[in-house]
Amino acid sequence: MKQHLFLPLLTYPDMTSEFMIANAVALAHHMQATLTVCAVEITIPDVSNALSSLIIDAAKMARDAEALSRKRASVLTQKALDQAKAASVDVRLREIKAGEPFVAEALAETSRAYDLVLLELAGVSRPIVEAVLFASGRPLILYPAAPFGGRLAHVAIAWDGSRAAARAAHDASPFLERASKVCLLSVIDEKPVKFDTGDHLVENLLKSGVMAETVRAHAGSEPIGEVLQTKAFEWRADLLVMGGFGHSRLREFVLGGATDAVLTNITLPILLSH
Repeated sequence: MKQHLFLPLLTYPDMTSEFMIANAVALAHHMQATLTVCAVEITIPDVSNALSSLIIDAAKMARDAEALSRKRASVLTQKALDQAKAASVDVRLREIKAGEPFVAEALAETSRAYDLVLLELAGVSRPIVEAVLFASGRPLILYPAAPFGGRLAHVAIAWDGSRAAARAAHDASPFLERASKVCLLSVIDEKPVKFDTGDHLVENLLKSGVMAETVRAHAGSEPIGEVLQTKAFEWRADLLVMGGFGHSRLREFVLGGATDAVLTNITLPILLSH
């Protein structure tokens, strides 16, 4: 079945980079998927009052921010259309208008209609990444702010035998089917790892015609998120697949160590699933 990819175009306070647009178009071309490009325009409520207007024109600042968001939305949308047309990608357009504090919630809800969400990791977008990961019910691919080809031939799966890892491996099926090599990457001194299930998964992949192997690594004193990325890079992985672990308490996410690390710094595209 044809895959449907979802690319939010963020416009405020920072904007989605041209790298991200190019990466999304390249991936859609490789997967022969549709790409829905969604420009996010922010709205800012009028919070001015008589006292504040003597000090600063809050209403004008809000109007300027909204105008900047609209302008960026138009520019980014056109760039996405041009690149998709040049790559013969089936592209569709959507737009979201949301109050600045509610952009993350709006994107999490909108993402539920698609197979995969594509986001760029940047400091200002972390709340959006967390909302999509934990509230959309859909997997997402995080990209560094750098160019990557659309073909994801070598796929590494972070494997600890957990439910989250199994869910992530399943959600990565469209990439595993197209991969020339797959490895199950386990960090064996971070916590107990159930190797039997991983061995059976590799066996099933091999029976399905996918070249697969297991790779085991020691973390030592290094953070597990960094170890996983380093080993995936050494194995020349184009994509690292991980289960996103976290839970909500008083509306604050308490993240597992590996998840927190990849939401802070990444060096290659990472598929996260919760």
